[in-house]
Amino acid sequence: MKNTLTSLLCLFLLFGSYSLIAQSEPIKREFRAVWIATVKNLDWPSRAGLSTEQQQREIREMLDFHQKNGIYAIIMQVRPSADAFYFSAEEPWSEWLTGQQGKAPFPWYDPLTYFIEESHKRGMEFHAWFNPFRALIDVDRNKLLSVNHVSNKRPDWLVQYGNNLYFDPGIPRARDYVSDIILDVVNR
Repeated sequence: MKNTLTSLLCLFLLFGSYSLIAQSEPIKREFRAVWIATVKNLDWPSRAGLSTEQQQREIREMLDFHQKNGIYAIIMQVRPSADAFYFSAEEPWSEWLTGQQGKAPFPWYDPLTYFIEESHKRGMEFHAWFNPFRALIDVDRNKLLSVNHVSNKRPDWLVQYGNNLYFDPGIPRARDYVSDIILDVVNR
């Protein structure tokens, strides 16, 4: 009986001290991140139509500010409404970047690539935020859509809710399209 009690005591001490050691190691509990909304120029760019130099300066200043304040992760909206803040062969450049949907920045650069590079220079994580099923904001306002916008190419994939258009996730080809767009960015 004494051996059994001694064995149990040893096991308790062994596993008890193991759990104390395991608990003393820091557990990552924080995610110090900031969301950067691009839709309607909420966070960046400050307004549509800025030059490439102005956009890039805003990016650097924003990242410097957040780094100084202890932020180590950026979550940037890169596809607000079936448009892009990166080069895409399938979807148009965002109107909130250049002021005109489908118009590339001039001089040309890829804002997503620039954001990633500048984030990493500062030791910051970068996370791309996609709005997968939103296709168009303010239907009544958007009369000058790019010819390659999905609302012109595949209106049968979209449904209107309020004053916005959304991909119908019940249509398999619409789901595949959205997945293909996101995978294209991931792969590049």
